[in-house]
Amino acid sequence: MVSNPLFGSSSPQELTANSIHHTSIFSSTPPTFILPTHLTLERLHEVENRLIEYGGNLTYDISEAGLILGNVSQKKRAALELRSHGVWTEEIPELSSSQSKAPSKKEEPPVKRRRIDGSHLPKDAATEIVDLSTESEEEEDGGETRHSPAQDLIQAPEGQLQIVVVVKLEWLERCIKVEECLPQDAFVIYRGQKVAAPSSIGAGQKSPEKIPTRILQRAKEDATLNPPPAPSSNRFLARRSKEVPDGAASQRNPPVLYRQTTSEHDETVSLPPPPDWVRNQVLYACMRSAPLHPPNEDFISQLEKIRRIRELTLDDVGVRAYSTSIAALAAYPYLIRRPSEIIALPGCDVKIANLFAEFQQSGGCNHTDDDGNVAAADMLEMDPVLRVLNTFYRIWGVGSKTAREFYYQRGWRDLDDVVEQGWNSLSRVQQIGVKFYDEFLDGVPRKESENIAGIVRRHADRVRPDADGDIDCVLVGGYRRGKKISGDVDLILTHRDDTVTRNLVVDVVASLETEHYVTHTLALNLSSSHRDQQTLPFCGDDTGKHFDSLDKALVVWQDPHFGSSDNDTQPPKKNPNPHRRVDIIISPWRTVGCAVLGWSGDTTFQRDLRRYAKKAHAWKFDSSGVREHTAGGQVVDLEHGGESWEERERLVMERLGVGWRPPDERCTR
Repeated sequence: MVSNPLFGSSSPQELTANSIHHTSIFSSTPPTFILPTHLTLERLHEVENRLIEYGGNLTYDISEAGLILGNVSQKKRAALELRSHGVWTEEIPELSSSQSKAPSKKEEPPVKRRRIDGSHLPKDAATEIVDLSTESEEEEDGGETRHSPAQDLIQAPEGQLQIVVVVKLEWLERCIKVEECLPQDAFVIYRGQKVAAPSSIGAGQKSPEKIPTRILQRAKEDATLNPPPAPSSNRFLARRSKEVPDGAASQRNPPVLYRQTTSEHDETVSLPPPPDWVRNQVLYACMRSAPLHPPNEDFISQLEKIRRIRELTLDDVGVRAYSTSIAALAAYPYLIRRPSEIIALPGCDVKIANLFAEFQQSGGCNHTDDDGNVAAADMLEMDPVLRVLNTFYRIWGVGSKTAREFYYQRGWRDLDDVVEQGWNSLSRVQQIGVKFYDEFLDGVPRKESENIAGIVRRHADRVRPDADGDIDCVLVGGYRRGKKISGDVDLILTHRDDTVTRNLVVDVVASLETEHYVTHTLALNLSSSHRDQQTLPFCGDDTGKHFDSLDKALVVWQDPHFGSSDNDTQPPKKNPNPHRRVDIIISPWRTVGCAVLGWSGDTTFQRDLRRYAKKAHAWKFDSSGVREHTAGGQVVDLEHGGESWEERERLVMERLGVGWRPPDERCTR
């Protein structure tokens, strides 16, 4: 690879090779759980990746972890964090030097076990505790847990310990810095023996003396209506999602767990050679090609349903984990035949292999008339609560938190309730989302997207006559990835002269409103024009879901032209054309490659593109351009030399180091 002064001479392959030289540093450590306390979601994700890159065994189930890494410093806080995640422990006292020199089994008394009859609770504690415990992820993914880890301890032989160690996060970085697994003693915060939780307190709940009486009373009242457990106020405390127990979700059958068998090893049909990204364990979705319709699309659609359940239950970590797994499966070029293939994919684990085994046994991947299914995914349609939450979630302008508010706080059960009982309490955007609910869900065909883009381009030329008709209009989003039906129409307007693009979105929308193409303007953002169309500052915080900070208008579109056919005696009084969602984005020419790239990939592709830029180059990528994290946040010009927007987009990908791949290979789902 030719050296480039912008980012050095290291190629993506060299970067990957360097990252696997020391994969054995943490290979001897037990399953490790990362406490999310005092960590941002980005930082948490970075720490997890570092552990995996250097051979660590990361687990998202704290009950199976033997090592806990956390950004805490006090024993009491460490024990509290464990208890908040459903792990009850008793501290193991440190031995004196004389005791440690002469250990003897006869001198060691039996380990005390916490009494679980509730007699240890304070006298003034509430006499009745409502169990608000939630299911673990294994339960959500298709089966009921027969007993808790705490119960395992009660049944274990005398003297058999279940030990958990909480270690400072600093230990991980020190080990990586010196490239060896250092002793943990100097970094240990807390050592504890797992014990049974008090019978009156559910896993993950605070002790009763910590719960105000008014909250207990409200919980008892809510319990009579069988609501699901309320989400934690701290989104990071719920390392796994909280599926509601209402309806069929609490009555599903346990799944068949995947176990490798001798017959699986003895199969005569050999597996295809793994792609380079599998062999090199490439973690970033932006460095892999993912087609629109991958071979394992049916199984992926099941995982997408489970991911939606995670969204509806406010499990951000679960959403990210499933998105990572889905992106890896979407890039895998072969039809998966065995669960063992899944375990080899970066970002996938035994849990995904178990789900595939269930999918395969139910008819998936067998080319039969029966479609495969996964019980946990079926809950999205079968569970009455999730079904209603999903209906609310699909209202444009309503997110998962608002959907839960509609259901639990306002008591609404369908769209009719929203209209009849709370119409005036909705925001204007939500009212429009309800009004055109079915039309927005129908999506936009490719031909119609092209017609809309042509009209917008014509109005842009009209309001900027000095541009000489040289305004480019680029259809991005799902259309550019090759979808036959897009959820909405995303298009970018750009011109080589900054004076043309400044405030262009205002004039274009006004012109479209004059001819009645735009019926409603949902949002109008001029942040780019306000900063003179410069790249977003390094410390800027107005990035959104598409890490976008450009001028844009989110509008409702309806073709105003309609009439009667020869057979109609009277034309319809109401416009029968459907309403569409259209996003009009404006980009200055100097960073149009970043804009087109930022609006053309699926969500996971975009997320990993930003993460890769930060990890590999210490750059901040945004659809308005690239800045350095160091050197005062200076702008990095990755597009110089590009004569067209297509060339400039290609240059951005190549100079970032992820390599060029067309938009129809960025479908990470």
